[in-house]
Amino acid sequence: MKMEDSEPKKLLQWVQQQAGISRRKAVELIDAGEVDVNGEPVCEPFALLAADAIVHLALRGHPLALDSPDPRIYRYHKPAGVLCSHDDKFYGNTVGRILRMEGFIGYTWVGRLDQDAEGLLLLTNDGELVHRLTHPRYEIEKTYRVWLARMPKPREIERTFNRMQQGIEDAGDRLRILRGRIEGSPPHALLSLTEGKKHEIKRLFAHFNLSVARLLRVSIAGIELGNLRPGSIARLSPEEAKRLRDRTRTSEAP
Repeated sequence: MKMEDSEPKKLLQWVQQQAGISRRKAVELIDAGEVDVNGEPVCEPFALLAADAIVHLALRGHPLALDSPDPRIYRYHKPAGVLCSHDDKFYGNTVGRILRMEGFIGYTWVGRLDQDAEGLLLLTNDGELVHRLTHPRYEIEKTYRVWLARMPKPREIERTFNRMQQGIEDAGDRLRILRGRIEGSPPHALLSLTEGKKHEIKRLFAHFNLSVARLLRVSIAGIELGNLRPGSIARLSPEEAKRLRDRTRTSEAP
């Protein structure tokens, strides 16, 4: 088997690189005994391994080639009801299961959405890109369309957006948006933000006694959902992939 990396690397780095998953997920899977090296489970994420010491590397029984993967990026329109999880013992309709059924071995997703939310996820086997798209320091912008159970009057919603831009404190988190406006028919909110803390948009509106009826993410780092139908997956064009990689490089904080 061809090995391009001669320097020893941590096991979590091998798994992250070859499976295209986040650092946190690689550590979690190794700790759980889901990674085999040369036929034996290894539960130490920080174990240093040289390429020539690895004859066989497997994740959950699936062999991971140690050649450099062909990096690819896809857009996926997650429907409501699909859980952003690799596996769930109580619920079978997960993104991880869908990826395996579609042959996306070694891929992970960027842009976690709540189970009842819809819209754009990015799928990739490029671990470094996953890191740049998910780490808060890169401040990757995401845009959402939000339908509310009750639409406030124009002056009230304008004040609400202004407060959201200033930021609010909620359960120890600082929540804020970059910008917000009302558009469309029926009217709904168009919000842009960078961090995407857990349930952030719902928590922001709940602070103002407003409840979210429907949430649809329409872009991540300038990549648009467009007219992709729910459940569909489409590969980014070379121009889109280059634009995305350029944007993540220039988004790095000094």
